[in-house]
Amino acid sequence: MALLLAGTAQAQRPDAALAEWELHGRSEGLARPDTVCQDFLQAMGRKPAELEYLGCTQDDDSYIQPMEARYRVSGASAAKIEAYLQQTFGMPSLTYVCCGWSSGAPYFWHEQPGSVKYQIGMGVESLHHPRTQWSAIPYFTVTVAVNRKGP
Repeated sequence: MALLLAGTAQAQRPDAALAEWELHGRSEGLARPDTVCQDFLQAMGRKPAELEYLGCTQDDDSYIQPMEARYRVSGASAAKIEAYLQQTFGMPSLTYVCCGWSSGAPYFWHEQPGSVKYQIGMGVESLHHPRTQWSAIPYFTVTVAVNRKGP
C-alpha cells in the first residue's frame, strides 16, 4: 500500500509544478517546468544558419533550475550574428573588456508579456582584435538560457 501511495504522490508532482507555474511562473517569464533542454533558437524558429548548436545543459539541483543552450560561430561570421542578435532580440553590442569581447551584463528578451524570458549573450575570451580582425578569432560563443524556477 505504501508503494502505491508513494507512486501516486510522485505522479502528482508534475501536475503541482505545472499548476504553480500557471499561478506564478508564466507571469515571471519562467519556462514551463516540463521544458526540455534543447536548441532554443531552433525551437523558436530564429536560428541563423551560421550558428552551430553545441548542446544544452540543465541544473536541476539549482534553486532556479536553469537550462543553457550553447552555440558557436566563426570569427568571420561573428559580426553578422551580432547584428542579427541585436536586430532580432535587442542584444547590446559587444564590447572589449580586459580579456575578451562580451555583450555585457545578462540581457533578457521575451516576445510578449507573459512569455518566456530568454537570457541571450555572445562573447569570446581573446586577445584584443579590433572588429575588422574578428576573422582572426576562431569562434565566438552564443548562449540562450531559461530558468524554470524563480529566485
